[in-house]
Amino acid sequence: MMRMVNRTLYWMTALSAVLVTCWLGFMRTPAAPPVAERVVPVEVEPVGMGSIEQTVELTGWIVANKRVEVASKVAGRVESLSVQMPDGSRRPVEVGLSLTRGQPLAVIDHDVHLAQVAAAEAEVKAKQVQLEEAERESKRVVGLFESGSVTEQARDQARTAAELAAAGLSLAKANLDLAQISLRESTITAPIDGVVTAKHIDEGNLVAQGQRIVSLADIKTVKVLAAVAERYSPQVRQGMPVKIGLDAFKGREIDAEVYSVYPALDEKTHTIEVEIRVQNDDLRVRPGMFARVTLILDHRDNAVVIPRDVILGGKIDPPYVYVVENGLARKCVVGVGLTDATRCEISGGLQSGASLVVNGMHLLADGIRVEVVRLEDIQ
Repeated sequence: MMRMVNRTLYWMTALSAVLVTCWLGFMRTPAAPPVAERVVPVEVEPVGMGSIEQTVELTGWIVANKRVEVASKVAGRVESLSVQMPDGSRRPVEVGLSLTRGQPLAVIDHDVHLAQVAAAEAEVKAKQVQLEEAERESKRVVGLFESGSVTEQARDQARTAAELAAAGLSLAKANLDLAQISLRESTITAPIDGVVTAKHIDEGNLVAQGQRIVSLADIKTVKVLAAVAERYSPQVRQGMPVKIGLDAFKGREIDAEVYSVYPALDEKTHTIEVEIRVQNDDLRVRPGMFARVTLILDHRDNAVVIPRDVILGGKIDPPYVYVVENGLARKCVVGVGLTDATRCEISGGLQSGASLVVNGMHLLADGIRVEVVRLEDIQ
């Protein structure tokens, strides 16, 4: 009996040990297999140095440097509307004709004004004779008055007659001056060097005083006018460089500089107008053309320059880029300076020669292992 009890206790103990072992084996969590470290493929470029400009693109329009409406100062018939050529021949004034300052271009009733000058000169001579006669008579009467031969009234009348004669001579001389001015003005000359842009009257017509004869424009120098937005106005100054492109001459750019900056902004558009002057000796640039004006607000040489699209952040976080060091991505907070359409100047936080991530940077975090590949390998 005792032996059966011992045997029963033995098997119960063994069974308990097996059950505990199984339960412990079931409840034990197996160790997770090792996870491979993630490697991000990226493309890199060395950070380089270069020049960069901050520019603003404007639309401008071409106007003549000077525009003059040549009008007649005297009334009469247009006897001639032509210019004398170097060979002595005469050429009619037409649109497109180049004139030099002081060159005669029209004559209006020259003979009439010449006759008026002659009449005025004769009037001056007559008044001179009258004055001389009045002065002699005044001296004679004054002498008689002093000897008691004439009255004081007679003396005063003689003096008054001499003064009237002197006034008459002065008036005659003034009329002569006016006649001579009219004679000079009857020959109309070009007030500036320029090209005839319009002809308002033909030879043989009658003109009134102040009526236009021709329009002249100086286009050997042309002005480009452009409106600059208010936010750029503090940076705009006289002498700053510009580049001018004309649709009529594709591929040709003209280097120039700001000639003047208007002192006030336009109240309606809140823009400030700048004037640029361009030499136009070949007369190819014509008033009325549109121009594409690139205003160079600032310029840097030997600057650290990188592509704009590799810069992350900048709205909430400060701007940053990624570089590769020893196979790891490193986040670099950078300072951004001048920018153009595709590039940025880096004012701090990045050195020339660093391996800059230019593709794949959106998949990175600081310290992630990377693999440098070509662009076509990044999918």
